[in-house]
Amino acid sequence: MRLQKIIQKTGVVITDGSMGTYLEKLGYRGKTPELAVIEQPDLIKKIHTEYIESGAEVILTDTFGANRIQIAKKGLAEELFHINSNAVKVALNAKGEKDVAIAGDIGPIGELLEPYGNLTHKEAGDTFLQQAEILTKSGVDFILLETFQDIEEMKVAFYSIKEKIDVFILPSITFTSGDSPKTLMGQGLEEIVKFAEREGIDVLGINCGVSSREMIKIVKQLRGLTDITLWAKPNAGQPHLLNGKVIYPEGIDEFANNCIEMVRGGVKFIGGCCGTNPDYIRALRDRLNENS
Repeated sequence: MRLQKIIQKTGVVITDGSMGTYLEKLGYRGKTPELAVIEQPDLIKKIHTEYIESGAEVILTDTFGANRIQIAKKGLAEELFHINSNAVKVALNAKGEKDVAIAGDIGPIGELLEPYGNLTHKEAGDTFLQQAEILTKSGVDFILLETFQDIEEMKVAFYSIKEKIDVFILPSITFTSGDSPKTLMGQGLEEIVKFAEREGIDVLGINCGVSSREMIKIVKQLRGLTDITLWAKPNAGQPHLLNGKVIYPEGIDEFANNCIEMVRGGVKFIGGCCGTNPDYIRALRDRLNENS
């Protein structure tokens, strides 16, 4: 099921929930979550399958931090191709013949671009392109650029991939909470909307960073600025430490109810980010069915 077909679908599209925090909940303690596609591929397939059975029509590959710079920092430089290609293979196996789209998940590099840091635009662009090439050749339906906290870095990723690969690219930005949401670099909603409209982007995303309650506010502001189709994946609340463990405080019902509010506010693609799991997505599906 290609993304364009999903976009044209009438009604809401459910996406999956967290990969990293759910992996941790299930007991995976590898060097990095992306390594699980090699060390425990059956576990990753199980997660994808659970999300699909819970109602997800879009699943994300376990490749968020699998770019060459991040992988090299963890002593896994030689595993770059294996991790990315195997992540797609596992997702495809979980999908089977089901009408589910697979997003090739690409996150930020993890270093600041010049002039704020030492990462050059060329090195960043080459890094994003390399990962995107592996993912697309391995069979993903589209590329998701998610959890970007610097719109300039997201632009580098977008343009470097768009120039060389004929693939649908969905950018998703992380904003802070508050009356005037900003990225980590201080960029506002108007800036990402201006970019999206100039480039004719079909779907614009927001994910992570804030609770589902806070994301309702961001959705309302975005919808007031643009008619672009929206993608939203909020966290299950703001994380905090409890007895040495990271806790996401939003319960399943609260999360699902808030997601319904986002759908009413104009979101077409809805799912979860950090702290969510298949139970959250199942509850969201059930609430959507109740309101249909």
